[in-house]
Amino acid sequence: MKRPIAIAVVLIDLVIVVVLFYSDIKDFLSAHSWWQSFLAASPEIALAIFAWIESRHSGEANSLRLEANSHLADANRLRDRIAELTRELDTDRNTYIRQIAVLTADLDAERNKHLQQIADNTKKPVTQAEKNADTLHNHLRANVTVSEGQGGWGNTPEIVDVKDDIVTLFTPRSGSSPRAWCARVHCADLEISDIPKGGCPLQIKILKRYGPDAQLGEITRWEDRDQPAATAAFAKGDVVYHAGYGKPGSSERRSLAVFVSKDGGNSFLLEVSTGEQFTGDNIEISKRFMIVQVEFEAAGFTRQNAGTGVSPHRLFIHTF
Repeated sequence: MKRPIAIAVVLIDLVIVVVLFYSDIKDFLSAHSWWQSFLAASPEIALAIFAWIESRHSGEANSLRLEANSHLADANRLRDRIAELTRELDTDRNTYIRQIAVLTADLDAERNKHLQQIADNTKKPVTQAEKNADTLHNHLRANVTVSEGQGGWGNTPEIVDVKDDIVTLFTPRSGSSPRAWCARVHCADLEISDIPKGGCPLQIKILKRYGPDAQLGEITRWEDRDQPAATAAFAKGDVVYHAGYGKPGSSERRSLAVFVSKDGGNSFLLEVSTGEQFTGDNIEISKRFMIVQVEFEAAGFTRQNAGTGVSPHRLFIHTF
């Protein structure tokens, strides 16, 4: 706005000068030729022309300024609209994000439900061996009553280990067992009753042993099984009973032999041709002999010969 004001001031000054010095200007023009008068007035004329041109430029500038202001107002309106649309977009985006989160959570919950159903449907059923192993593990280091075949053990062995569905029953050296030993049984090959008997929380019926029994010498605790005394060799005396078995139509043979302790005590060793060895008193060895013989007969073997020796303690081995 400063430029139009300056132009207006110049024009007013020219008008004032013309009014105030009109007579002098008139005398000057009458006394001089036209070209001298033109030269003298040319600055004022040029100034007026320049003022007129500048006023036109100022008008154009004002017009352009108004147009620029209009464009600026449009830009501001567009900027406000953009901000409004951005807020709406952010609101919609947040709404969509929340909806996606809810749908994702629902989808995860449904997927986990189906995965659990699949896991339940494909879960391996618990076997009887696993159930027996859990029961025995809950009574680890407890004594149990054991029966096998048609009779029971003369002692109450201790459950000392349950691993890979195999239970180990330990019998320490005692008055009824001159040698410590342990037997292993697969948990699928036994029956368990949780009815207490004789101070024992469980009653176990062995259907089949797992591998040969282990002779542990004269130890009285399971923790001493790795001591040298645990593997002390049985001092063999004379053979007090032996029997041979054969299978019809086969050349395979098996045998059983009972040795008395060299010191003549109530301690015997039963050797099986298949590699097993068992030690015990006359009652334990008699029961063990009859159990192995039954296993032979169940495998198709029949006794073909038998013989006895002199035993300081009676053996209860029956012949058929």
